[in-house]
Amino acid sequence: MNRSLIIPLGLALAIASSATVAQKYPERPVRFVIPQAAGGSMDTNSRVLAEPLGRELGQNIVIDNRGGANGIIGGEAVARATPDGHTALYTSNSIINNQLIRARPPFDVLRDFVPITLVGKLPGYLVMVNNQVPVKTLGDLIEHSKKASEPVRYGSGGIGNSQHLLGTLINAKTGTRFEHVPYKGLPITPLLSNEIQLLFAAPTTMMAHIKSGRLKALAITSAKRWNGLPDVPATAEFIPGFAYEVAWHGMFAPAGTPAAIVNRLQQEVAKALRLPHITRHFENGGYIVVGSTPAEFRRYLADDLKNVREHMRLAGLKPE
Repeated sequence: MNRSLIIPLGLALAIASSATVAQKYPERPVRFVIPQAAGGSMDTNSRVLAEPLGRELGQNIVIDNRGGANGIIGGEAVARATPDGHTALYTSNSIINNQLIRARPPFDVLRDFVPITLVGKLPGYLVMVNNQVPVKTLGDLIEHSKKASEPVRYGSGGIGNSQHLLGTLINAKTGTRFEHVPYKGLPITPLLSNEIQLLFAAPTTMMAHIKSGRLKALAITSAKRWNGLPDVPATAEFIPGFAYEVAWHGMFAPAGTPAAIVNRLQQEVAKALRLPHITRHFENGGYIVVGSTPAEFRRYLADDLKNVREHMRLAGLKPE
């Protein structure tokens, strides 16, 4: 056989095989592992996406909540899963923090996963306190923390996530004494009961509590005020130049998942994000929908790793 024909023939067979894989996929329900307890923003947003996505794929989307260890438990479950597209990880930027905050991280974001798509970006977290905290503004909270006999405790879903890092950055910037308390999920109940006094959270999960008057939003960490709560100041109005806009949601598959399947998932998620009611849901929670390609998401992750390393340096955090 003419050698010049061998490579094109092999390429043609690979393309045909890839097309066959994509045509057969999915052959059974697709499991979305959410590394968070039910009720958080990842859980809420993934469930909204699941219905139209399952309809387009022709299979049910099964939500599997695997909270704990700041998302590591869920992440490990997906990293070890069969790379056939029937298991995916819907997670947040905490996956980046986990890699950098731990001296021996259990997985590498760009080695052990295939990026599918950046689902959406959150311009900022709300700075929330309960009604037992005697403050009306973020400026009041900063002064209260410096003078109070007991430290102001703030909660997050685990050591090393973005909310944990945010608290340490504010401490470094302002001299506050916020004390971190890690939980297995978003600690709304501990905040309501005054077990903790402070929480940084996505608007998605907090609006009902704000409207009921049970919790107070003191600020939002975006560079400017959010249209959804225009009366809530940006953090820069109290801490000059300070904004924290690192939060995002994204989807990953186990390393080795065929590119045809990854591309199919990305295309269907992007299509679902363009549906008016889906876009509206994300925007009402403060998110900007994205739906990027796998290649675009990989580049975004590489940049995010650099940015979080710098935040850790500024906050004085080292891998543990």
